[in-house]
Amino acid sequence: MLFEIDCDIFKPTAPKPIRFSSGLNIVLGTKGATNSIGKSTMLMIIDFVFGGDDYMKLSQDVMKHKGDHEFRFAFKFGDKVTYYIRSTKQPNEVTVCDESYHSVGTIKLTDFRQSLSTAYGLNETGLTWREAVGGTFRIWQRDNDKPTLPLSIHRSDTHRHGITRLLGLFGTLPIVEEALKAEAEAKAAVDAAKVAPHAYNLRIAATKAEVEANNKRIDELQAQLDDLEASFGLTGESEITEEQAKALTTLRRAQTPLYRKRTVLTNQLEALTDNKQLGSKRRHRADFEALADFVPEFDYAHLEQVEEFHAQIKNLVVKQANKDIKTVTRELEKIRSELARLDEQIGRITTAPNITAKSAEAFHEVKSELGRLRAANKAYEAKKNYDAALTQARKKVTEDAADLLKDIERRINTYLREVDGSFTNEQRRPPELKLEKIDSYKYAIADDSGTGSGYRSLLSFDLALLEHSILPVIIEDSYLFKQIETEAVERIIQHYSTMTDKQVFMALDEIDKYTAVRHLVEDHTRLHLGPGMEALFAEEWGKTKA
Repeated sequence: MLFEIDCDIFKPTAPKPIRFSSGLNIVLGTKGATNSIGKSTMLMIIDFVFGGDDYMKLSQDVMKHKGDHEFRFAFKFGDKVTYYIRSTKQPNEVTVCDESYHSVGTIKLTDFRQSLSTAYGLNETGLTWREAVGGTFRIWQRDNDKPTLPLSIHRSDTHRHGITRLLGLFGTLPIVEEALKAEAEAKAAVDAAKVAPHAYNLRIAATKAEVEANNKRIDELQAQLDDLEASFGLTGESEITEEQAKALTTLRRAQTPLYRKRTVLTNQLEALTDNKQLGSKRRHRADFEALADFVPEFDYAHLEQVEEFHAQIKNLVVKQANKDIKTVTRELEKIRSELARLDEQIGRITTAPNITAKSAEAFHEVKSELGRLRAANKAYEAKKNYDAALTQARKKVTEDAADLLKDIERRINTYLREVDGSFTNEQRRPPELKLEKIDSYKYAIADDSGTGSGYRSLLSFDLALLEHSILPVIIEDSYLFKQIETEAVERIIQHYSTMTDKQVFMALDEIDKYTAVRHLVEDHTRLHLGPGMEALFAEEWGKTKA
């Protein structure tokens, strides 16, 4: 049980430490129900030392006005007391202490919660510590106080989660755990099948009719593929795969511009060679003697000078031609080498000489479409199988849980008729729980939707869990009692006071209203709170200054 709590920023008149006992523990407010003096905050602190996180989230006014602080607290199991410190500065760590609250080590919050689960005997429930207790810590702002949803830890919680926790608290969750695990795996497969088309750009046939249409198209494409392979000269033993066809297409495409460039360079080389040969020819005097018969006054000396000038120009042309020939030859060798390399790669894929870039591309397109259609049909069959597996898994969960839920429903409703009836002196109808299936339940008082009756039904439900399951502790805030008839509250307090082996923490106002149980309230009060210096932190920052 929770044995004690202390904090340096508590009001000076608070017990040091605040001690708790098994059974009922009350945080008592004023006779006039003064607001904002720290009752709910104290309950939130109790939740905090039980491993909760809401104190940090929902008590921002405390953080603002008091800054970081720490709580010293202890749990007692049998004769053994264990001491801890948890701070708002490092809430994900818990300090393990000796009896003087000197640190002897630090553990993670998750490990601390696990230690509580072990100490309270909840390890075999299939629940975490917070799953087990979080639903019945009903404190202002925690949003788990809707009368028709007593199994919810928060407003958006699902019926399935609530009922699963209920099975755990009654020790029956392990019986359906395998079925639940199989259902979760089947659902994950179905969800993955839904997401896969968008995540991986996959196509799934939507209907059986689409599958049949795909099969018809697959037959047509297979015939085209057979014709292409025949045109390639391929046999069944040497047929190429889609990936090979894709690679062939890429290689053939890479060769096409190289072939064009090789042709251009070859033509260029031939032209340069011709120019070089022309530039190498030189005419001499004998070449001009035949002209003398027609031109008696022919000037050989002048013509030889002109020819000498031309020869110099031709020498320059030849030198440039030689240079260009070397450049073009080197480039042509590179092109031929690259073509040879590509031919070698093509040869590794297939020796068929009839595979052109165009035919390889056609082969690749047909093969790709075939793959897409077959994958779409395969995905349809897989999804159908996943859906069938999920349906079967859900059926198994329903069957395995049916008798367990009926037994829990019977036990709780029997208790509610007795205990809630005692609270109202059997003048009002008791609430009733209907566990329809593992993901659906109803909880209500027939023909009574009043606020007070609703909150009374919550308190009765929590008591049913406390007394009939392995739930070790409940926390009930003061606002839950304010709408309930005075006599009913008195009977509830009387019932709380009979608890001996588990703990009830409650906040309460207006003690003078409850004359029949005033002495019980005073005996079980662990902390008195009031206005001003008697508020939890000895100040009320919500009040305007006079």
